[in-house]
Amino acid sequence: MSYTYSITSKGQITIPKEFRNKLGLDRVGKATLQINDRDEIVITAPKDLSEVRALLNNPTFEDKPSKRELSIGSELAKKYEVN
Repeated sequence: MSYTYSITSKGQITIPKEFRNKLGLDRVGKATLQINDRDEIVITAPKDLSEVRALLNNPTFEDKPSKRELSIGSELAKKYEVN
């Protein structure tokens, strides 16, 4: 798929519906944009709640989270728990 779109005076472009559907960009959240080594823009869809919950339960950083961070993570997991 290849599309050509105009860039607005505010630097905005529209992501075609086909792309949004394929990437799961219909979810509420923040997509991540990065520029790779070939100067291409890479868009990563927001994570769903189960992915976020898994990250909270298994942190990948080396330092241990503080009690406050653990408390915040626990409360967020409870708030967004899927029944």
